[in-house]
Amino acid sequence: MEVVVYGALSTIWWMSYSNCCLCFYLNIKLFPSKWFSFIFMRCLGPLFNPRLTPLRKRAFDILNEHLADRKKNLPLDILEIGIGGGANLQFYPQNANLTALDMNATFETYFKENQKKYPQITYKKTVTAMAENMEEIADASMDVVVCTFVLCSVQNIQSVLSEVRRVLRPGGKFLFLEHVAFPHDQWSFTIQRFVAPLWHLYFDGCFPDRDIAEEIRKNGFSSVVCENK
Repeated sequence: MEVVVYGALSTIWWMSYSNCCLCFYLNIKLFPSKWFSFIFMRCLGPLFNPRLTPLRKRAFDILNEHLADRKKNLPLDILEIGIGGGANLQFYPQNANLTALDMNATFETYFKENQKKYPQITYKKTVTAMAENMEEIADASMDVVVCTFVLCSVQNIQSVLSEVRRVLRPGGKFLFLEHVAFPHDQWSFTIQRFVAPLWHLYFDGCFPDRDIAEEIRKNGFSSVVCENK
């Protein structure tokens, strides 16, 4: 009986998935990235920001702890990957020179609106590119690279991390904040794996079951400080 129920549920699930794939594919063709940026900024942002803001603040507190020896009057060149609408700007250190990078150019309008609230940040430019190939960013040109809730949806984590190491100056800092996979021996991870196909489809390529912290640890950074919340 359990086999029949499981088979029926699996069939319904994957039939629904296939239908959703077709519908979403058509939507993407008609309304490409603009659809996602609007939903993200006007719907998902207000819904999730109350919970995410304390996490963002804690991440930048850790960054500031590792910048404690920096002279406050010296400029700090920062590259933020996947900046979106600029949710992290409120936590930026003093004298920050910002280069923004995002593959979705339709976030630009929302970012520019938000940027006006933080005149203490010197905005340099926006680069529209994928994080796997940031060729417009020069080697060893950044003091800090910021990446929050982005590595879950990139096509190749190793390529992104290699690019991060390339653009960082010696002694530079990589600040990351991600939602990651649960331990593999927990039911929560099984649920993540089960919903991953539809989640990936509806949330702009996000994979909820990636072990991002481990990917960063094995990529050659001199030290990795990681807190789990």
